[in-house]
Amino acid sequence: MSAGLKVFKDNGTLLFDTEKITYGLLKSGYLSFQLNWPRLDHRSAQLPPNEGSSFAESSIADPIHGFSVTGAVAPIVFITGSGISCGSSKSGDTTIFYFIGASPSTKFYYFDTMRNNLNGAGLKCYDESGALTFNSLQRPLDIVTVIQAPPPPTPTVWNGIKLYGVPFLGATRQATRFINSGPYYCVTRVFVSIGSGEYAASTTFSRSFGQGIMDDMSAPGSPCPSYGYMQAHMDGAYGAVGGIYFMACDAARTTMVISTTGSRNYFDIPTDRYPQALVIKTDNLPFPFN
Repeated sequence: MSAGLKVFKDNGTLLFDTEKITYGLLKSGYLSFQLNWPRLDHRSAQLPPNEGSSFAESSIADPIHGFSVTGAVAPIVFITGSGISCGSSKSGDTTIFYFIGASPSTKFYYFDTMRNNLNGAGLKCYDESGALTFNSLQRPLDIVTVIQAPPPPTPTVWNGIKLYGVPFLGATRQATRFINSGPYYCVTRVFVSIGSGEYAASTTFSRSFGQGIMDDMSAPGSPCPSYGYMQAHMDGAYGAVGGIYFMACDAARTTMVISTTGSRNYFDIPTDRYPQALVIKTDNLPFPFN
């Protein structure tokens, strides 16, 4: 049995074990605008909607926010403030993380395997192969709780299709604009209380489901793009003061089809699985960092 150090939290759960690689905070800050992703318009009702060639880029574009890092190995990103993870890209050693439904007010906390790139007095531990497993100069990842998204409410059935007024039980629906120059979104949110302080959340995956025409979702000065179209929706979670929100909004790069299917409702919501939010407290984390 090799030598090692194990540290436990007050509740008896393990915080880190130097025989295992520990995640540490490598970067924190505010998201920034990255690019616009145009939505896709169905070119003709006579063209099959399941083929990419049937769509053309729309004049409606979603502002995508995010941040970049170098040397990502096994990243986990937590956010405080509105946003849903919608992918990443990599060029060389640089990775960019993307979020829809976000703004420059959204905070991010990027954790990855601990690195031996910080100077100062501290404790550094290595495994038998010489790989760094713990560096006390970095804040270790401390998951305080894991929360599953609420199920949708009881559906109504229309032509054999299950229709849901909101994707989460207890959620509210509202036309929302995340930045002044961006489009309005059909947004549903539900708050899950945890306790005092500020939290950040990271979802393990996001679901995609259908959204019917939301002709009841007018917004000041302009209706939502979904006012006249059936399109895709996606869900995720983000942290806030006192707890977290599960949120769903117009999907990034969604197709837009004129159809009456599921008007004012959501459909094809996967109910055999629900997103889980990993939650951390941010009160004692350095911000901005690195």
